[in-house]
Amino acid sequence: MMKTARLGLLAEALHAEEGFVHRGFTAEQSFESLLVERDGHFRGIWTADKGRYVWTAAGYSQPSFSTASLPDALKYTLTEISRG
Repeated sequence: MMKTARLGLLAEALHAEEGFVHRGFTAEQSFESLLVERDGHFRGIWTADKGRYVWTAAGYSQPSFSTASLPDALKYTLTEISRG
């Protein structure tokens, strides 16, 4: 699956989660990445590489999480990135 399509699926899944949206989070897709923000503050970025979703948190130069699974990327975003 192409990077853009893979990231698009994650963006759609995140926007479908009421809690994600109601807590002020957004996921804005570009050609190469999916930028996650909360109330205008950068939280990090999802990219797709070699069939995997790769998360790099704001302020870090190296990824801190990766998975080949869309459900796992969604779960990680909802439980680790957008909690609170």
